[in-house]
Amino acid sequence: MYDLLSKTASYVAEASATSESPLVFGGVFASLTGQPQITNVVDAAPLVAARPRVLEIPATEEESEEEFDEDYPEWAKWNCDQIRTKIRNFLGTKEMAQTAFLKLCDINSNSYYRFMNLKGPYSGSENQTYEGAAIFFYRREKTEKEEKAKLKAMAPKDRKRKATEEKEQKTKKRKAGDDLLEKILAVEITDTDKDGDIPVYDDCDEIRKKINFFLGEKTVTKAAFLRALGHVNSNSLRSFMNLKRGAASGAANVVYRTGYVFFEKKRILEGGKKTKKRLENELEQGGHGFPLRHDNGMRWVTVAR
Repeated sequence: MYDLLSKTASYVAEASATSESPLVFGGVFASLTGQPQITNVVDAAPLVAARPRVLEIPATEEESEEEFDEDYPEWAKWNCDQIRTKIRNFLGTKEMAQTAFLKLCDINSNSYYRFMNLKGPYSGSENQTYEGAAIFFYRREKTEKEEKAKLKAMAPKDRKRKATEEKEQKTKKRKAGDDLLEKILAVEITDTDKDGDIPVYDDCDEIRKKINFFLGEKTVTKAAFLRALGHVNSNSLRSFMNLKRGAASGAANVVYRTGYVFFEKKRILEGGKKTKKRLENELEQGGHGFPLRHDNGMRWVTVAR
């Protein structure tokens, strides 16, 4: 056996030095042992498989360029409070549903509510809502500027015609809004408590929602709405709208009571039915309605020693 292996090694070395073709070991052993050559023989393959060529897809021109500066992104020009205000105003227009807005901005609903309940110019800067919404409004603002630039580039005659049409539409819409306010204020509410006051059966969050929706329709201006509430100060409205979510968060604010009366008159004028939630509130709150005192949800706890 030793002699056989030695002869095999010598033969392989000699064949490697003289042959250009791959070695077929079946023939080697056949010549040495006298056994018939194995017919099912394949060419020798390399011991290590060759690495497949990497398929490279060239980046497009848009992908190769960053949209924002990494250190000083353009969308960061607004602070957190400003973004919260922008979100409320935008969703109030009903141009886009909240669910669609969050999906477009890639924002988780839990993160969104946490962000909106914060207060302060830097409170929530690490929340995904801040960056997502800021980028949305930056791109929206950029698009509006581009549209204005196109309008400016139009021929003077066409630009003047378009401006006239827009002015006529605004005037017509404003007149319709003034007429609506006049009709709403003319409605009388007879459902009062024993003291002659109108009980409030919508919580603060519901009134904020109604204000956002009403002003978002752009039928009336904010100034006209405040006059309809009884010449309420704009600071009171801003303070009420910027409070954290909560059924009684802002109940002491004059906007809460006057806003409820306004929308109750509007409901009566339009013949709207009371919602299920409204009927439940009437049963739970009784004849006096919701208390008109602020409640931010915080409580004092006395710990006995």
